[in-house]
Amino acid sequence: MATDRSLSVLKLFTLDRPVWTAEAISKSLEVSISTAYRYVLALEDVGLVTTASAGRYILGPAIIQLDRQLQLTDPLLQTSREIMERIATFAPDGSVVLLCRAFGDTVLCMHQVHARGPQSVVSYQRGKPMPMFLGATSRIILANQPLRRLRKFYDEHAQALHERGDCGDWQAFRTNMNKLRKIGYAVSFGEVDPGRIGIATALLDDTRVPIGSLSYVISASTESSTIPLLASILSTAGREVESKLRCATPISNG
Repeated sequence: MATDRSLSVLKLFTLDRPVWTAEAISKSLEVSISTAYRYVLALEDVGLVTTASAGRYILGPAIIQLDRQLQLTDPLLQTSREIMERIATFAPDGSVVLLCRAFGDTVLCMHQVHARGPQSVVSYQRGKPMPMFLGATSRIILANQPLRRLRKFYDEHAQALHERGDCGDWQAFRTNMNKLRKIGYAVSFGEVDPGRIGIATALLDDTRVPIGSLSYVISASTESSTIPLLASILSTAGREVESKLRCATPISNG
């Protein structure tokens, strides 16, 4: 039980606060000091946290090992890499192809492929949580959520959505999401990075639930007539990824 509940400790470690003490964990999770220590010891035993100095803890080496395993064995990554390299050749110079995965109410970039030419950094950096309502890359995932999940998301994030001017009431929000789902792709202009356009299509599992998205990030100076063409390329690539995922078999050492 301690090991299960101790996983909540991992969410405390962020770029803004990468070092924690048992006392701080106790206060943040509203548990006793002894319980906080049990959580830390459980995580330390499996290498998910380690000691930075006396009484101060950071994320542990097991996470590096797990990340390597993810890079080598994740079916979505393995299926998408070659396809991303291929569609990057159709993008304007300076563009980026992104593979992202849904993670709770956020979206995480898993992999990037750069087209020709000089590159500027995009905000969708690998492993960086991004809001699900910000930019085409995220919003196309949101638009394809099951209705119950979509309603829950709206109820929990209505204020942020209103502040961005993304919707009126629930019905207006639902209508906007339905339109995106039917079109099959989303486009955003400078929402995430100034001077950049995002074009994205959702990646769906066998039950039509979104597992992530495939997207182009291109310069805002790109001819508008290029956007539908790139959207079509993304859509075809997305369906290819989904098809290959359905045919994927577990990796075996035998």
